[in-house]
Amino acid sequence: MDKTCFLRVQLVVFRLIGFDLCENTNINDRRSITLFLIGCMCAFNLPLYCNMHSNLSNVSIISDALSSFLAVVITALKYGMFVYYRKEFVGLINRIRYMLEQELAAQPAVAGIVEKENRSDQKLSRTYIWCFFSAVAFVAIKPMIIMVGTKLRTGSTTLVLPHSAKYPWNVQLIWLYVPTYAWNILASYGAVAMSLAMDTLFYALSYNLCALFGIAQHRMRHLAAQREAPQLELQAFVEVLQLQKDTLAMVKQLSVNMQPLLFMQFLITALQLCFVGFQLADLFPSPVCLYFIFFVGSLLIALYNYSKCGEHLKQSSAGFADALYDSNWVDFSLSTKRALVVAIMRAQQPSQIKGYVFEANMAVFLAVSAAGSTLCIRILI
Repeated sequence: MDKTCFLRVQLVVFRLIGFDLCENTNINDRRSITLFLIGCMCAFNLPLYCNMHSNLSNVSIISDALSSFLAVVITALKYGMFVYYRKEFVGLINRIRYMLEQELAAQPAVAGIVEKENRSDQKLSRTYIWCFFSAVAFVAIKPMIIMVGTKLRTGSTTLVLPHSAKYPWNVQLIWLYVPTYAWNILASYGAVAMSLAMDTLFYALSYNLCALFGIAQHRMRHLAAQREAPQLELQAFVEVLQLQKDTLAMVKQLSVNMQPLLFMQFLITALQLCFVGFQLADLFPSPVCLYFIFFVGSLLIALYNYSKCGEHLKQSSAGFADALYDSNWVDFSLSTKRALVVAIMRAQQPSQIKGYVFEANMAVFLAVSAAGSTLCIRILI
C-alpha cells in the first residue's frame, strides 16, 4: 500500500494540528498544539463580536466580521466532528486499507486501479492545500497592501490588521500591534488547517472507496464461467457481490458521519458568498478586492471538491451495473444467471453522499456557484 500514496498528505496535515490519524485514541496526539490552535481560533470570536456590536450601522464591517465568524464556526464543527467520530473514521480507514491489501494480494492486476485513485486523491489534496495556504498568505499580506496604499495616498500610516475586529487595547502601538497581528494569523491558520484535515480526509476515503468499486467491477468483468463446476462459479460471483455490498455499507457509514458537515459546508458557503459579494461591491476596484476574489475562489474550490467526490462515488457505484452487463454472463450457469438478475436490480441504485436535504454532486455545486456568481455580478453592476 505504500506505493499507492495511501493517506500520505492527510497524515501530514493532521500532524500539523496535533492529531495522529493512525490511532483511534489521543494517546499519540500533541494536545498542546491542538488546544493552542483551538484557543486562538475560538477566542478570536470575542473581538469579532465586539466589532459587530459597535458597528451595527456599518453593513460593510458587519459583513466582513460575519464572514470570518462563519469560517470559525465551520472549522469548530470540523474539530468537533473529528473528535466525536474519530473511532469511526479510523475504523473506516483501517477497514479500507485491509480490504485493499487483501484484494491486491489476491488480484495483482488491480494495482493500477488502486494507484490511480490514490494518486488522484493526493493530487487533489495537494492542490487544495496550496490554494488554502495561499489564502492565508493573502490574509497576512492584505494589511501591508492597505497600509502601503494609504501611505501613498495620504502620506500617513495607519496600522491595519488582517481581520476587522475590536480589541480592548490600542493596536496602533507597534508593541501591541505585532502580537495582535500574530493572533490574527494563528486564528486563520487554525481555521484553515482543520478544514484542510477534514476535507482531505473525506477526499481520501471517497477515492479509496471508488477504488474498491473499481476492483469489484474488474473482478466482475473477468469472472470466468465454469460450466463443469457451477457451484464454484456461483461462489466466485457471490464473493464479488460481497465486496460490492461491503463497499456500499462503508459509503453509507461515511455519508452518515459526514451529513452534518456537508449540510453546514454548503449552507455556510452560500452565506459567505453573499457577504463576500457585498464586500466586493463596497471595495471595488481597490487592490483589497484581490483578497476577496481569492477567498471566493477558495470557497468554490472547497465546494467543488466535495461535489466532485460525491459525484465520483455515485458514478463508481453505478458502474457496477455496466460491469455486470459486460461480464461473460452468456456462459454462466443458470443459478449464477438468476443471481445476476437480482444484482442488476440492486445496481440501479447508486451510492449517494447526502447533506440531509440535498446530495453532494456536481448539479448542486453548479446551482450554488451559479447563484453566487450571479449575485456578485449583479452587486458589482
